[in-house]
Amino acid sequence: MLEPTLPPDEERRLQVLLDLQLLDTGPDECFERITRLASRLFEVPIASVGLVDAQRVWFKSHLGVAEQEIPRRTSFCAHAILQDGVFVIEDAGADWRFADNPYVTGPHNLRFYAAQPVAAPDGSVVGTLCLLDHAPRRFSEAECALLRDLGAVVANEFASRELRLALRRQRESETWLRALLDHLPESVLMLDDAAKVLSVNPAAERMFGAPADQLVGRSLQSLLVEAVPDLVRCLPEGQVCTREGTGRRLDGHTFPLEISTSVMHLGGYRRYAAIARDNAAQLENARRIRAAGEPRGTFFKMASHELRTPLASILGFSDLLLKRDFDAATARELLDIVHRQATHLSALVTQVLELARLEAGGPAALQLGPQRIETIVAQALKSVEHRGQNGRIALDLGAGLPPVAADAHKLCAALVHVLDNSITYSAPDSPITVRAWRGPDAAVGTVLLRVSDTGIGMSAEQQASMFEAFWRAQPGAKPDSTGLGLAIFRETIALHNGSIEVGSTLGRGTDITITLPAAAEIPHA
Repeated sequence: MLEPTLPPDEERRLQVLLDLQLLDTGPDECFERITRLASRLFEVPIASVGLVDAQRVWFKSHLGVAEQEIPRRTSFCAHAILQDGVFVIEDAGADWRFADNPYVTGPHNLRFYAAQPVAAPDGSVVGTLCLLDHAPRRFSEAECALLRDLGAVVANEFASRELRLALRRQRESETWLRALLDHLPESVLMLDDAAKVLSVNPAAERMFGAPADQLVGRSLQSLLVEAVPDLVRCLPEGQVCTREGTGRRLDGHTFPLEISTSVMHLGGYRRYAAIARDNAAQLENARRIRAAGEPRGTFFKMASHELRTPLASILGFSDLLLKRDFDAATARELLDIVHRQATHLSALVTQVLELARLEAGGPAALQLGPQRIETIVAQALKSVEHRGQNGRIALDLGAGLPPVAADAHKLCAALVHVLDNSITYSAPDSPITVRAWRGPDAAVGTVLLRVSDTGIGMSAEQQASMFEAFWRAQPGAKPDSTGLGLAIFRETIALHNGSIEVGSTLGRGTDITITLPAAAEIPHA
């Protein structure tokens, strides 16, 4: 048996066959009609429309045989697709190429075969219209011509199917594109060659403050404050032109705008797609980054100085201890200095890292949950207990306070910094009050916490600087102060979505009031 070879375009042929989406589909009356007509016209018991797949011939329509598919290697159709015209086997039993084929020697007992190769619209031969009989027969030129005509009808059906698929894909693509444009957050305007608006998406309607029917027909220049003559006319193929300027709404209001245009050809016409973006947020963000850069540079310079000072003391005094012999009392005094400076350095490094973690981590640095403000105050008082000043701290905690949404550990640490400052900058016998009460707006739900002292107070200038890193009200009042406590306090309250209000008068004391959002409930044990 002669096995068929592969066509030179086999890979592309198979892809085209798959793209037709005919394989393994249900009966189709248009193909059934063709096989019925072929059987009657040529008076043969078997007629089929076969599609030659990689390993099989699958019949889209078959009359006179039960099989839906047969192996490609034993099929006559795999030979037929290699021919330019009608392929005829008048007597397979007498043809050395097919005499021992199982469809000739087996129960099918086939003898006659004639087939017209059928191509897809691109010219790839994907199947056949074939005729079969159990007896040998002659096949005239007139019959070959008629079979070619019927094969052309099958090819037309292939082309019609491809067209229907293409139209369906186009409709789906257009529907998808329209949905994309409608939901795209960026404004999109389609322009003609004169830069007049042809269509807009809803985002563009919102940006320019007018419905589509009021924007269509306007020139793009009418929506801009500055003259931009080269936005479309000088745009090369395949490139995007981006300009920054000022957009103008139809009500006259203006806004910073970035607009990018690109050229395309639709229906033989040159068109432009313009994407417009409100640039206000981006400009504000750039301004904030520039503004933040200056204090951040100052912070690193000050941090470097603050870290070097205790480190220099530690290195200097430890060097003395290593190189010289001192009496026990002097050595002990030097060791005390080294220990104090090391303790201060450790606290400084810890707080620098804590401030960096809070600023870098943002809200993710917290583990928020419903917390009792009474519990947090109690923990904070315990943390400053070692200073021996808690006896002058009075509590005034309102009854029935709602829980606050807080990270208990970090909020407690922030409150400790405030209490520590009140203790440091007020006389040992002066009162300190910690008061908590429910916010006035029950609908919003807030809890206010105030720490008041009658200490040295601050001027307006000092209050403006009090939350800056390494700031100290009186640098000599507490030599081991890091100057970072209030900076950490401010960052912590901000991450809790809270606010801080400061009231202070020189020589009369300071009130620091924190407003925190209330939480829904306390988790049950």
